[in-house]
Amino acid sequence: MEMLVLVAGAVAAYVLGLGFPRVVAGRLGRRHGISSVPGPAWAVAARVDAVVLDRWGTVTTGRLAVTTVEPLDPDHLRNLRWFAGALEHEAEGPLARAVARLSPRGKVTDFSVVPGSGVRGSVDRHPVRVGRPSWVGMADRDDRGTVLGVELDGRPLGYLVVGDEPREDAGSSVSRLASAGVSAVLVSDDGARETEELAEACGIERWHPEIAPEKRERLVAELQEQGRVVAFVSSRPEDAEAQAVADLAVADLAVADLAVGGSSGVTLTDLDVRRVAVLVSLARRVVAARRWAGPVALVPAVVGAVLTILGAGSVALAAGCALLCLLTAAVAATIPVTRAGNLSRT
Repeated sequence: MEMLVLVAGAVAAYVLGLGFPRVVAGRLGRRHGISSVPGPAWAVAARVDAVVLDRWGTVTTGRLAVTTVEPLDPDHLRNLRWFAGALEHEAEGPLARAVARLSPRGKVTDFSVVPGSGVRGSVDRHPVRVGRPSWVGMADRDDRGTVLGVELDGRPLGYLVVGDEPREDAGSSVSRLASAGVSAVLVSDDGARETEELAEACGIERWHPEIAPEKRERLVAELQEQGRVVAFVSSRPEDAEAQAVADLAVADLAVADLAVGGSSGVTLTDLDVRRVAVLVSLARRVVAARRWAGPVALVPAVVGAVLTILGAGSVALAAGCALLCLLTAAVAATIPVTRAGNLSRT
């Protein structure tokens, strides 16, 4: 009877030691913005040694805002904000929403989108165009961000610059990944100059500007051919969600702020690179805890079995050893994972 109790306790403790780290990591991860990690994805995340970061929302805030409002005539500041903002209320997309916040809605007629150039229409019966500076007869500029020219009544009115800022802790998060042996690669649909500046600000040595979806897939494939385990972190605009899923599918680990699905799809509340660093740290602790928590939990059962063989055992002792197995498994599975969670606060 004593041996039966010990065997039952040992089996239960071993199973607990294998499964409990994932449970603890899942609860701890949700506190740090890691919404969902399928069971098999923990092992993949622990082996990741290359992370491809789509700039949008990973090392930047992901929130576009107008950073510069520069009228050609200082007295026309109010007009520049009003006419550009009112017109962009009729447009769609994050860029338009950023400009639209400059003013309330106005009476807009004859609105139209000119692909590759900008938008046009009449605001309070005044013809307005907002788009590429060269399209509205203004000189191009190389400000960091997207530069827009604004034309009113057929005459240039001024410049707007729209951009999103690097996250304050992006550099430290990239450094944490590097210290864990994980290389960061930045991909962007921006130009070379802006992409290089952003990469330097975040401490990323490898970067690819103006990279199309099919090139992102090739980049992931090239890294995999080099023997790297690749995580792809991406959030595309609303109208490109299907393409985002396709991009993520080629990587070993898919990390997104939308439900990707599959056994390797991780969902975060947002794509802050800090959360990616926590994910890798947690995953490695989970794998380590699973590796030794189960065997350690068997020690009380072995002691109980030896005492039983020597004739010093009893049902009460066997039950105590079985309970101690379960407690040992819980502690051995919890402590390493919890330590990983504490690292995310540094």
